[in-house]
Amino acid sequence: MKVSRTLRAVTTLALALAVTACGGGDDGGASGGGTVTFAGYGGTGQEALAKAWLDPFAGQSGVRVVQDNPVTYAKIHQMVDARNVTWDVAQGGVDFGLEDNPRLEDIDCSVVACDDYADGPFKIYKQGVPLFVFSIVLAYNTDKFGASPPRNYADFFDTAKYPGKRAIDGTAGFQGILEAALMADGVARDELYPLDVGRALKLLEPIKDDLIVFKDAGECINLISSGEAVMGNCYNGRVKLAKDEGRPIDNAWGQQIYLCDYLFVPKGAPNKANAMKLIAHIAAAANNGKITQFIPYGPANPKATASGEYAADAPTAHVLKGEDAPIIMDSAWWNANMEKAIEQTTAWLAG
Repeated sequence: MKVSRTLRAVTTLALALAVTACGGGDDGGASGGGTVTFAGYGGTGQEALAKAWLDPFAGQSGVRVVQDNPVTYAKIHQMVDARNVTWDVAQGGVDFGLEDNPRLEDIDCSVVACDDYADGPFKIYKQGVPLFVFSIVLAYNTDKFGASPPRNYADFFDTAKYPGKRAIDGTAGFQGILEAALMADGVARDELYPLDVGRALKLLEPIKDDLIVFKDAGECINLISSGEAVMGNCYNGRVKLAKDEGRPIDNAWGQQIYLCDYLFVPKGAPNKANAMKLIAHIAAAANNGKITQFIPYGPANPKATASGEYAADAPTAHVLKGEDAPIIMDSAWWNANMEKAIEQTTAWLAG
């Protein structure tokens, strides 16, 4: 669900100085030509990413940007292991391992403005730079609840107040839902990890018969807008698109499950220098917020300002406080325990 391109016009000299000075300028692409290949997920996400960042970078820097998709971790493994790397910048998640991954290059923080992310919700890693913020939100059918829709995930578990089926993603070990269940049971945010998966599943037991498990993000929208499910955990961008199409769906922002895609460079990338320049451009505070001109994802750089048509619909525009604050998952715990969590939740669903 993602992709991007953008760049402001400045002189060649200013660009060169910005890159030399530590990547903190409003552009990371100095002139010099050449090529850089970007691999994303395709679809409307990559189209938006191209408009916001890739095309402007190419126009300003003189570097030809070649796009490819879909990006997969398996393909990166194959390329690097065969020493036949064709991608220079790839989009993905923190679950690929962005600290000491032998298949990735280190980020050059003399080019990329790494310090910008110090106070952000998503950290910069040795081998990965935050791209944009999206979220899993509590979506609901607007025909079912009228003026009293669900407010947060506590309402997801309350079938007495909000009767009906719930759509739930069964592919990723109930990421975010386990945290939400424990929080609804009184566990403090700073005490969630290590997650007690068994306890969380016991808390889900009373609504088990009301769950409809889906395996594709598009199913979530279809289940809710058709009324087969009254609510569910869907991606915010898909909810916005369906709402704009006139379907009876909307979402609450309370306890949105905050997520972030990353940019990284495969080991042995043939155009490593241009890869760092492209990442610097995308990550720059002056550019990172431009994604909201084309799709409702928010800037990952905390110093960036969202702008354009979708700025008000981005997750970063709805960061609530207190119990309704975003749920930010512990990526280190999930990276280490994802397989086991999937086994546990799959067994629970089958039981």
